[in-house]
Amino acid sequence: MSDDTASRPVRTGPVTLSQAAATNGVRRVVLTVSYLFCLVGALAGFGVIDDQTPSLSEMLTPTTSMLAPAAQSDRLWWVVMVGLGIYVVWMWLPVNIGERRGTAIAYPASIAMGLLGVWFFVVRGGELIIGAAASLAVVAALIWTLHVADMVPSRHFLDRLFTQLGLAVTLGWMSVLSADTLAGALAAHHAPAVYVSAETWGILGTTALLAFGMALLRYMPGRLYIACAMAWGFVYIAYARVMSAPRAFGVAVVALVSALLVLVAGIAVFLWARGRVRERVG
Repeated sequence: MSDDTASRPVRTGPVTLSQAAATNGVRRVVLTVSYLFCLVGALAGFGVIDDQTPSLSEMLTPTTSMLAPAAQSDRLWWVVMVGLGIYVVWMWLPVNIGERRGTAIAYPASIAMGLLGVWFFVVRGGELIIGAAASLAVVAALIWTLHVADMVPSRHFLDRLFTQLGLAVTLGWMSVLSADTLAGALAAHHAPAVYVSAETWGILGTTALLAFGMALLRYMPGRLYIACAMAWGFVYIAYARVMSAPRAFGVAVVALVSALLVLVAGIAVFLWARGRVRERVG
């Protein structure tokens, strides 16, 4: 090969969308934009940046349904937004450029956070039926994200913590709010309590939510965070059913028992999973 041929620049075609999406820069930008949209939705949902329409707390009040947590439970949203923000910041650190786990879940996490932002705006607009569908979509996207994370080994404890803390807490909390939104949509449209009383349906709904939580603890990473978020929701469901209308002491008792069971199961499954890891390493 002559020197002239060797010095010619290599011709390359235009960068395709898939090639651009596979770069770390685009991945981090998409993740950041999705988080900012979610954050704006949360701030708007709680009337921080727009107080002209009813806030999220006013739309999902403790009186909305049998499965509605008390208003004090909304403090967990601070943990959710900070946890998701920590993951985004973690991805921007130079030491984590190209890090496998964070990179693998970047786009699934972006979809989950984008859907969560949509949920804030939809529920605040009073569309509880669409909000129930949106909340289920958020839960599905979070399950997908954590499943992808579970398939990719983490480098160390901090990597594992920062990539799944916010997502796992969000999954546990949104599981509770999905049940609340769905029950609230049925109540808003005056769906009758068929065959049994409304309190019995509340007990059945709480039990079904507990069963769903147990499945999450068995198969998803971030078990302790999921368990703590769901236990938080169960405790405030019980508080609302004792202190607010509609009062339902049976639902309150079942919710408190569910909070205890989900915490015990979360700790037990966490210890079991850690034991299996040690066995494989040994």
